[in-house]
Amino acid sequence: MKKVVLFKSASEDYERAFTENNYQVVFVEPLRFSFINLDALKDKLALNEYEGLILTSPRAIDAVSKCWDPSKFVTWNMKKVYTVGPVSSQKITLSLGLEPLGSTAGNAENLAKLISNENTKTSKFLFPCGNLRSETLPNMLQMQEITIDSVTVYETKENESLKEDLIALNEGDQDPCCMVFFSPSGCEYIHRQLQTFNNKLSTLPHFAIGNTTAHKIENLGLEIAGVAAKPVPESVVESVNSYFTPHQ
Repeated sequence: MKKVVLFKSASEDYERAFTENNYQVVFVEPLRFSFINLDALKDKLALNEYEGLILTSPRAIDAVSKCWDPSKFVTWNMKKVYTVGPVSSQKITLSLGLEPLGSTAGNAENLAKLISNENTKTSKFLFPCGNLRSETLPNMLQMQEITIDSVTVYETKENESLKEDLIALNEGDQDPCCMVFFSPSGCEYIHRQLQTFNNKLSTLPHFAIGNTTAHKIENLGLEIAGVAAKPVPESVVESVNSYFTPHQ
């Protein structure tokens, strides 16, 4: 059974998808997050000046849920809430009780097009985000004269145990067959740590959850073995399978 390294927090959905395809899964979390500006976020959520809310990451959803008061924010039930994937969509419904749009968009470009098509110019959206956010979505919407009120609600930093985890992975009894990356910042932290000690991991095939992460890997001078068609476990498994099947 091949061993796959997923650089993300543990996930039952991903473990199940890979196990069903005869892979052993190892999770390594390269990131840690801290929430900031939650008082400012709560104040903005109380304002009635937005057409909707844009939530493109699980941490942004968590930040909103920490401020959420259904009795005070009833107006959001009549507003539009956009996200980029089915996992985030489900999280929004469970955490906030809202029905999001855009769950099949898959990436920032597609989501920006959807928002532009469904809203008039001069519309205004609240966009809770992280300190390392991509500018793709805000830039595309601003080109369409849609206003984005960005508020940084979490910071992304390197997990303090990342190097230790990578060394343990490198010295394990069974060598991994590949590594799957889930964020540009994670790619950067992992690549930086792998430069600090001799390892077998750097030469493994690199897979990415999406195009943004793939571009980051390529910018680091590394080759991409595959990119998931959608940011869901089944597509990630399919990407890995399609690479290894001809090599078996």
